[in-house]
Amino acid sequence: MLSLLKFFQSVRLSAQSANSNCNKGFKKKIKNKSLVFSLPDFCEKSILAFMAIAIYLQPVLASETEVKEAAEQITVRIEGTARGSGVMVERRGQTYTVLTNAHVLQNVGSYAIVAPDGKCYSIKSDTIRALPDLDLAIFLFKSAVPYSVARLGDSKQLSPSQTVYVGGWANSGGMLQSRVFFTSPGQLTEVDSQLPSGYSLSYTNLVRVGMSGGPVLDQESRLVGINGLIRLTDEDAIVGSGIKIEQFQQWHSQIVKTIPLPSASAIACPRSYIN
Repeated sequence: MLSLLKFFQSVRLSAQSANSNCNKGFKKKIKNKSLVFSLPDFCEKSILAFMAIAIYLQPVLASETEVKEAAEQITVRIEGTARGSGVMVERRGQTYTVLTNAHVLQNVGSYAIVAPDGKCYSIKSDTIRALPDLDLAIFLFKSAVPYSVARLGDSKQLSPSQTVYVGGWANSGGMLQSRVFFTSPGQLTEVDSQLPSGYSLSYTNLVRVGMSGGPVLDQESRLVGINGLIRLTDEDAIVGSGIKIEQFQQWHSQIVKTIPLPSASAIACPRSYIN
């Protein structure tokens, strides 16, 4: 994509060229007719208005730092019987919907989340729903805090070699088993992988344990997938894979209606959840 300076330079040159052509074209059409407005002024204003619309419609690509910040603001840490990550995808009043991998919550036990501000919330088992034939699940939690929720992108428009970012709460290793928020840039290699459980996206991003259920974002910080699989190719290369967000969107409205609203709010964070 052109730098901002080069883009505006190209817009100015295009406007100058268009203005000249506009004047010539209109002069031919209005020969021997009187006008109640200045032709150059009319052409210039019309072209500038068109250019303004074109600039407005240009996609605004976020910097890598901005994408990482956006990823961290929408991602929760899942702790308890198993560890993973999840993405806040909807807010209705004080109720948040979190999207994650079904395999993160598949074991019976106690789970909670750590929100971006460090507050902890329990995950009630009756709010967990797995999506049919997909390695995706949603759950609800209640909070009066206005957390950010993901902006959903159009995963149908993705193409190989496109830059994407994968985020999540990775296990840092070591004796303390602490976790750190990690975001990795990379490129899509496949957008229709036809892997089991809905995994159709494959990418070169570095993915670590604990990032399952984390976001796959495009260059405009929009959520286009959920990360959840690491595999080896026939060439022994490590490849990360995710599920397109459109897979979730097809089921969301039907599934969320079956979930009772949570009554619990923030809880005291267990010591083991604190880095």
